[in-house]
This record gives sequence, C-alpha cells and structure tokens, in this order.
Amino acid sequence: MIARQADVRSNMKKYLDIAYNGEPVIIPRKQGHNVVIISEEEYRRLSDGVRMAAYAEGIRTIRRKRDDTDDNGIGELLSHNMKKLSAIREFQTGWNGNGAPAFSTALLDRVEQLLRSLVIQPEIFPTALGSIQLEYDNSRRDHLEIDIPEEGPAEVYLVRFNGEEELHHLPTTPDEINRRVRQFYE
Repeated sequence: MIARQADVRSNMKKYLDIAYNGEPVIIPRKQGHNVVIISEEEYRRLSDGVRMAAYAEGIRTIRRKRDDTDDNGIGELLSHNMKKLSAIREFQTGWNGNGAPAFSTALLDRVEQLLRSLVIQPEIFPTALGSIQLEYDNSRRDHLEIDIPEEGPAEVYLVRFNGEEELHHLPTTPDEINRRVRQFYE
C-alpha cells in the first residue's frame, strides 16, 4: 500500500495496523527518499534472509578457499581474524565514540591463543565492555555468541531460529569452546 506522509501522520494507528497485518506501507518522499513500514515479523524474516545469504556466500567462499593458506601456512579465516585482532590492539579508550575502554594486552593475547586452537573460526568483534565476542551462525539460522573476558569464564548466548534464548557460562579453554561450537553445528 502506498500512503501519503500526511495521511500516515494523521492516521498512524491505521497504517501501523496495516503493516502489522502483513502489508508493507510505502511512504513516498522527496528525491526518492521513500520509507517503508513493515511488521517486526517481516523485518526479522528479511534480516534473517540477508544474514543467511551472506552466511551461505561465506560458506561457499570458505569451501572454495579451504585449502588455500597464506605465506605462513595459517588458514585464511584464522589469518583474517589475526588481522582483525591486530587492528583491535590499536584501539584507544573511547574507540567507539562513547567511552569504551581500550583492550588489555592480556585479553588480546588470550583471544589470539584461543583462536589458534579453534577448529571452526568465528567472526570476531570488540565489545564496548572490553571483551571480545566470537560469533557463529549455522544452517538452521541459529546464532551463537561467545563473549571472552580478560579473566574468568566465557558467557555463551544462543538465539535459536524460533526465538528461544539460552545464556550460560563456559570455561574459556579451547577444548570447551570447540566442544560447544561442535554442538552448535550438529
């Protein structure tokens, strides 16, 4: 459905209900800066589709390059993660524009050692809390995050495709993390 901006402003509930019931509401704006209102369910479906397409392309790339290694004999995904970790080492306090702390050498060394021992390489991300997050997605469209702090156990957060969530702690050892990641892919 296409609706004028003025109509949406004066009948917001009506148009939100239309979007909620599954019909996108398109609001034309000047210079083609149109806006679409969709339900959260539709948004999640679209987001999952985009994420799964990116994941599938990543898997295809991994398979094509599985046997490729860099000059040091390190696998391409591990090499990518080491470069990312190297960049994170340069972050200063406030790196996120909101006062996030710089990362400790002890944490980054811990994560580097861990990455070198993992059977399946994750995507890695710095967090504003000063930890490093390992992320995995599987073919069932589940999402796994393992948050590695400087000391102590890792926090494991799993979001299943159906919306179920799990949160627990795990010893931050290669054996335990490899075991948990294997379970995630089974």
